[in-house]
Amino acid sequence: MDTTQAGTEDFQPSREEMCALWALVKEERLDELTGMKRFYADIIRDHGAMFAKEVDGVEHPESHEYQPGQGVNPYLHILLHGLVGAQVVRKDPLEIVAFTNAMKKQGLDAHTIQHLLCAVFFPLILEGKSQGGEPDMKKYSRLLKKYKTKTPEKIHADLNREFVQTVS
Repeated sequence: MDTTQAGTEDFQPSREEMCALWALVKEERLDELTGMKRFYADIIRDHGAMFAKEVDGVEHPESHEYQPGQGVNPYLHILLHGLVGAQVVRKDPLEIVAFTNAMKKQGLDAHTIQHLLCAVFFPLILEGKSQGGEPDMKKYSRLLKKYKTKTPEKIHADLNREFVQTVS
């Protein structure tokens, strides 16, 4: 992810906008995009196989309901990548820098690190929504600090214990 592409504007594409970005990706017309649209188009491009299956492979992708255990919701997946990708670019929360660097030292690539960040951040989003608010960013920072010394397997195991009530 190029930091010049991300900018600081808050843009979260709708399903329709993601479908339009997917069309541009397939037509290899990304040079027409700038800012956050390019940022999200690059994420979509990196998930081309998932979009081919989960968007092109369903009728009415803009309204298709994705059920747990029946494939990946590509829209949610891309939004999560966008959220954590923007956090990495902005270095906010600051603990994301140390976490990312520690995971790189373990040999993980940027995409795998983002998946770990999504795994940490998503339960906080659910927890915040269930409480009628936003994700607890202080808790997120604490978790990133705690997890920077762990392997991905231990992080996932700890997340399963930490958020058992949120995800069940």
